Amino acid sequence: MKSILIIICLLQFVIFKFSNAQHAELVKALKTHVVKLPAGEVLSGEGIGAAVNLISKDFQVLGIGEQSHGTSEFFKVRMALIRSLVADKSINKIGLEAPMAEVDKLNEYIFKNEGDLKAILKSFRLYNYECTEFVEMVESIKSLNQSGKQNIRFFGFDMQSPFQALQNISDMCFPSKNAVSDSLKQLSYYYGLLNNEVYNHSFSEQDFADLKNVSDFVFERIDTSNSDCKRNSLFVKSVTNYKQFLALNDPVIAADPVLQSTVRDSLMAVNVLSETKPGNKIIILAHNGHVQKTSNVFSNSMGYYLNKKLGKDYKVIGQTTASGFYTATNPAAGRVIDKNPVLAGGDDTFEKYLSEIDIPVFLFETAKVIPGLKGGTLPETYRLLVFGATENQFFKGNLLEDYDYVIHTQQTKGNASFYLN
Repeated sequence: MKSILIIICLLQFVIFKFSNAQHAELVKALKTHVVKLPAGEVLSGEGIGAAVNLISKDFQVLGIGEQSHGTSEFFKVRMALIRSLVADKSINKIGLEAPMAEVDKLNEYIFKNEGDLKAILKSFRLYNYECTEFVEMVESIKSLNQSGKQNIRFFGFDMQSPFQALQNISDMCFPSKNAVSDSLKQLSYYYGLLNNEVYNHSFSEQDFADLKNVSDFVFERIDTSNSDCKRNSLFVKSVTNYKQFLALNDPVIAADPVLQSTVRDSLMAVNVLSETKPGNKIIILAHNGHVQKTSNVFSNSMGYYLNKKLGKDYKVIGQTTASGFYTATNPAAGRVIDKNPVLAGGDDTFEKYLSEIDIPVFLFETAKVIPGLKGGTLPETYRLLVFGATENQFFKGNLLEDYDYVIHTQQTKGNASFYLN
C-alpha cells in the first residue's frame, strides 16, 4: 500500500510539473507575439494605430466578433477597427447580425437623415443594439460618409423578424387594396399577436400551418405577377428575409436546437455571400460563435460556411476579455442589468493565460503563436457568453484555430443599454 501511495504522489508531481511547463510555454508564446494597442485610442473607438498594418488586407469578408452582445469595450474596439480599416476604400459595407429588411432603414437614416434612429434599432427586436455604444457607431459611420471620405452602407444578414419584410412587400408590390395586400396585413397582425412566439421561435404546429398557408398564397401571387417591383433589390431581399424567417420557425426545425442553429448560421452565410462583389470588401459584425472559422459548440457556424466557400478570402478577428461585467437580461433580477459578472477563467481556459499578460488591450495573430507551443497541450475552453446572463460561461474550443486574430481587453464593463433602470 505504501509503494502505491508513493507512485500516486510521484504521478501527481509529474502532472503538476507538466501542467506548469505547459502554462509557462503558452504564456511565453503569447507574450512573444502580442502587440500592445493604444488603449485610450482603441477604447474611445478612434482607431488602433499602427497595429492595423498587422491585419492582413487580403480578404473579401472580414468577421469581427465579440464574446458577448453586452460589452461596452467590444463596441468601441469594433469602431476603432473600422476607422482604421476603412482607409482601404474598397471596404464599403458593414454587415450586422440583425434582420435584413429592418437594417436597410439604417441606410435611410445615414444617407437621407430619415427616420428615428432609436425606433429603427428597436425594430431589430434585439435589445443588444439598443444602447449608447451602437448609436455612437452609427453616428460615426454617418459622419465618415458625410465627410466625403467614405461611402459605407449597412446590411443585415439575419432573418429573425418578419415585420419590415412584409411591410416592404406590401408597399413595393401590392400598395392597392386587394386579396394580397389584405393577406400581408393579416400576416403582420397575427405576428403581432404572436409576439412571444416570434421572439422565442416557438410557434405551435397549428399556428405555423395557418401562417404558412397565407404566406404561400402571397408567394404564389408574387410568382405570377408581372410587376416591375420584382426587379427591385430591396423587394427581393425582403421576400428572401421572410422566406428564411418561415424556414427558421418551422416547428420541425425549431424542435431541434442544433438543427435550428445550423439552419440559421447557414442562411446567414448565404446572405453575407450575396452581398459580396468583385473588387469590394465587406466587414461583418456578429458574436464570436457565429464568425469563428470552425464549428462552434452548438452547430456549424456562419464562419464555418464562409471559410469553406471563401478560404483565405475570409478572415476573422475574435474578441475576448478576462474580467469585469456585461449587460444582459438577468433572470434573478427580472430585468436587464449591466453588472452580470465576467467570471475568472480556470486553468483549462485560454482567458487564464491571457489575463497574465500585463497589457490592458492587445492584439495577436494566432498563426504566429502556434509554432511557439511546440505541439504542447492547450487549454480546452474559452468564454462564450450566450444571449442572456449565465454562469455557464466556458465552452470547448481552440481560440488559436477559431480565429485569425484575437483582440483581448483585460477589464470590461456592461454596455449602456436603453433598458437599464
